[in-house]
Amino acid sequence: MNVVSSARFPSPEWVEAYCRALNESPEYRRAGRGWVWPILFIATDLPEDHRSIYTSNNPGFLLDLYDGECRGYRFFDDALKADAPFIISARFSDWVDIILGKESPVSALIRRKLVLRKGDMAAVLRYASAAIEMVKAAQRVGGVTS
Repeated sequence: MNVVSSARFPSPEWVEAYCRALNESPEYRRAGRGWVWPILFIATDLPEDHRSIYTSNNPGFLLDLYDGECRGYRFFDDALKADAPFIISARFSDWVDIILGKESPVSALIRRKLVLRKGDMAAVLRYASAAIEMVKAAQRVGGVTS
């Protein structure tokens, strides 16, 4: 179940491969059961080589996550103009550390490297195992460089 993509995080192509990787993960399907809200993920403070790709310094994507499935996605060149029931943002370098497994998503939330801009923290923490499976799916996609 290796989804490896040539797309770079956080491009529209990467998000498409990520949604597919989530749907191919039985572990995510189990861990995400009961979660019924879309999440908007925002990357800030992009490195120079990414700034030339995006017109804003805040690209991101919305995942329509429902009961252990990714039902769809949308990419935003400027995710600060988008909205969702849950919004999580982090510096690009922190996203990379999380995806590469250098830091757990739960620890990053607690240490405020991941910032819950909107949504219920208790709900997010109840689904910590789903967050870990989401990271594993992102690792299978690849395309993450600092």
